[in-house]
Amino acid sequence: MDKLASRLRIGEKIGLGFALVGLLFVGVVWQYHQTLQSVLGDYHQLQGFELRKSLALEIEIELAAVRDAEKSFLIERRETFAGEVDQRLQTLLGKIAALAAVDQDSRQTAASLQELVTTYQQSFEAVAGAWRIMGLDENSGLQGAFRENVHRLQELSAAYNVDRLYTLLLQIRRSEKDLALRQDAAYRERVRKLLGELRQLLETSELQAAVRQQLLAELATYARTFEPYAERALKSGNIDGGKGPFRDAAHHIEAILTAYHVPNLETSVLQMRRREKDFLLRGDDSYPPMVVAIARSIRAQIAESALSDADKTLLTGLLHDYERDFLALVAQTSSIATLTREMNSAADRVAPLVKQNVDQANQVMASRVAEIDQSSQESARASLLLMSCAIVLSVVLALAITARIVRPVRQMAGLLDGLAYGRPSDHVPTISGGRDEINSMGESLNALVDHRTTFLRWWKESMDEVSARRELLGASTDEEKDEAMQDLRRATIARLQQLNAIRGRLLRHGEQVIEVAQRLQSAPGSLTAEDAKSLEHAAEGIATLFEVLAMEQVPAGDSAATPGAAPPAASG
Repeated sequence: MDKLASRLRIGEKIGLGFALVGLLFVGVVWQYHQTLQSVLGDYHQLQGFELRKSLALEIEIELAAVRDAEKSFLIERRETFAGEVDQRLQTLLGKIAALAAVDQDSRQTAASLQELVTTYQQSFEAVAGAWRIMGLDENSGLQGAFRENVHRLQELSAAYNVDRLYTLLLQIRRSEKDLALRQDAAYRERVRKLLGELRQLLETSELQAAVRQQLLAELATYARTFEPYAERALKSGNIDGGKGPFRDAAHHIEAILTAYHVPNLETSVLQMRRREKDFLLRGDDSYPPMVVAIARSIRAQIAESALSDADKTLLTGLLHDYERDFLALVAQTSSIATLTREMNSAADRVAPLVKQNVDQANQVMASRVAEIDQSSQESARASLLLMSCAIVLSVVLALAITARIVRPVRQMAGLLDGLAYGRPSDHVPTISGGRDEINSMGESLNALVDHRTTFLRWWKESMDEVSARRELLGASTDEEKDEAMQDLRRATIARLQQLNAIRGRLLRHGEQVIEVAQRLQSAPGSLTAEDAKSLEHAAEGIATLFEVLAMEQVPAGDSAATPGAAPPAASG
């Protein structure tokens, strides 16, 4: 760690410290951003739940509008309501498509809703088509077809309804015979009165115009020829057996009425229409068999009548067409009932599905709110923990980087204090090759301490040698000379040791110079600031040591001139 720290300059250390602290706070900001993104995602999710509920409510409202338009169509059977149903269904499908875009659960619900609405739409279109075939009103479709036939049949049945005419004719004939039997003028008046009623009834009847004119002509003949017969019968009682032109005219009238008489035809047709109306009104399946039975009876009446084959064919054809269209209408009604049940079934399944979607959204929303509340608390705790850790790490980093800067400075301050007021023996810990300015200051200070120590030791040892030489020169006895020689020998040995130490330091500086030179040879022109500084320090160290060695020349010369001194080779 110390070696790594020494490779960095002070500015780089401070910048690295700020960068690490910045990275810590970037991590805090990133975690805050992630938390914010999570909160926004939760908010959008909750908003999606509300959107699901809102769309579900809109779907219910639109479905109710569709059902209202459908009921209006079924009641009034107007094309405008069918168009409104189709328009509402398109809007409803649009709402369902919007629901499908909310989330996955809504997409599944929307798929089921779309299937049901499509089924409902197809069923309604089938019902509307069936009603168009059946007839949206009494003049269209099957209703219009059988009504047209039955109205024509009803008109013809009125034309063949001669029961009243035939009854009046029989009453006239009875009064005619009563006149012949009793010769009472009241019967002549009765015949006249009945003739007037028959004439009036013929004129207002619905018989064919040609038949009506023929009957009126025969009736006029009967009235004209009856008067002479009645006059003779009243005056002379001569009735001639009740025969005469009037009798032939009456027979002609009776024959014509018989040829156009179908008993109770109009009544049967009206009875058949009554059962038809009952079915259309109530939809009861018991009425169609009644209509069929009455039609069969009418067919039998026509077949047994004295009508011409052409008239019988016309009447039975109209009756057959009516019966065919009515039975087709009955079948269509049954089909409409089935299709309506299918349509209602599809519509009835939409509402529970929408309610299920709302309930599911409420449940998921409540669960999600609880999860969001819990995750929010956890995120808040995590944010506080991360912020606390970031602050602690920032303080630790600041202290570590500050300690790496302050501790060497404090050591150098102590060393400088020792240089100023004492004799320092310690060195500032340094790392060779470090780029740290404080490390360089420490190396320089250590070199200063070493040089000072070298000079001081050199000066002390030189003074000891000078003192020993003086004592040797001033010795008067052999013992004093021996003791002075011992002191001189010790001083000389100490200087030799110091010279060896200086030589070792010179060798180290030389090796450093050689190392830098080799790097320059391997990469010419790539002299770095560190290499230049190393060369400078090595050169200065060599120069300083040479100055120490240069000072050796003075004591060495003195010793050579002094009697009893050690030879120069011994001091070198």
